[in-house]
Amino acid sequence: MCSGCAACQQACPAGALTMVTDEEGFLFPDKDLSTCIECGLCERICPFSSPDYSNFEKPAIFATYLRQQNERERSSSGGLFYLIAEHVIENGGTVYGAALDENLQCHHQKAETIRELEPLRSSKYVQSAIEDVYIQVKQDLREGRLVYFSGTPCQVAGLKAFLRKKYNNLVTSDLICHGVPNQMLFNDHLQYLENKTGKKVVAYKFRDDENWGGCESAFYADSQTPVKLPGYHSSPFLYGFIKGMTFRYSCYNCKFARLPRQGDITLADFWGVLDVFPDIDVKGGVSMIAVNSELGSKIWNSVKGKTVYRESTVDIAARNHNFTKVSPMPPERADVYRIVREKGYPFAARTIFRAPVRLRASFAIKAFIRRLFGFNNIQKIKNLLK
Repeated sequence: MCSGCAACQQACPAGALTMVTDEEGFLFPDKDLSTCIECGLCERICPFSSPDYSNFEKPAIFATYLRQQNERERSSSGGLFYLIAEHVIENGGTVYGAALDENLQCHHQKAETIRELEPLRSSKYVQSAIEDVYIQVKQDLREGRLVYFSGTPCQVAGLKAFLRKKYNNLVTSDLICHGVPNQMLFNDHLQYLENKTGKKVVAYKFRDDENWGGCESAFYADSQTPVKLPGYHSSPFLYGFIKGMTFRYSCYNCKFARLPRQGDITLADFWGVLDVFPDIDVKGGVSMIAVNSELGSKIWNSVKGKTVYRESTVDIAARNHNFTKVSPMPPERADVYRIVREKGYPFAARTIFRAPVRLRASFAIKAFIRRLFGFNNIQKIKNLLK
């Protein structure tokens, strides 16, 4: 089983491994036997085979968001990734995270300025290509720079496995990850949108930064205004994602959706936060942060003065079930990529990736009500009616 973290490929002293796509579109290491020196390093460092669980078994949990409202509103959730990244850059450090490039291909990249952070913000529901980022991180660490690496739990585990030693100047954060679709499927979705509209998609967001929650936003070449859908269930790609149909097989056997977590910090949405803290402001989103190590605690203490935060518990955090549990594999997963490959993405969009009419209508009505009354007010009314 392979998560595609690329630790083995970047660690290979002979350069005998390359990351190639399988027929579904997922990246896997491929070995050139004529170059391989049979040192066994690739097998020894594989984090999926030998996971490390050295962080806190009971992390401190907080519901939190940035006090700086404009930056909070530009983030997918409460803005904690941006706050930590800003702190690292202001201290002369570097930040690594997932970004969509100008061709909407998702890969990890480096930021050394606040401006360079922009592409790293917001959620990406597609597996990013690591490329040579672990090697870049190691170089920065050896130069004594503070480094902040953000990624899925398997990518954080991959980085630590590649480094093979602990660095006190490395800060990592993992995400509460449901699972990852691949770039090939996302490319199919972009082509589907372009064929429907006759216009080129020049930018794309998986999440709505204005209203906390899911919403596909596609920006087309002839307009400054994005075309927004009311929710996940109106987008074929995001519906497949939210139903767990399109993840790589390792996601359903994830070694890292558990405690202890992989990152020094874990970041996620704090869904259901008003059930716990009914007076908290949720308009711009609320983050859940788990402080998983001594270094994570140090970073959190350095930035928490710029946030509004409430202390919570592990049991409440685990209501976001991927904090401690893997996503179950739905029966559709066995055939979904074959259907796309043999019958085409438009067919899949009309069938397996199409939410039931009742569900799509329900989400459209809810989105209209949110716009009319505001997310905070709706939640307060719900709490009063309980």
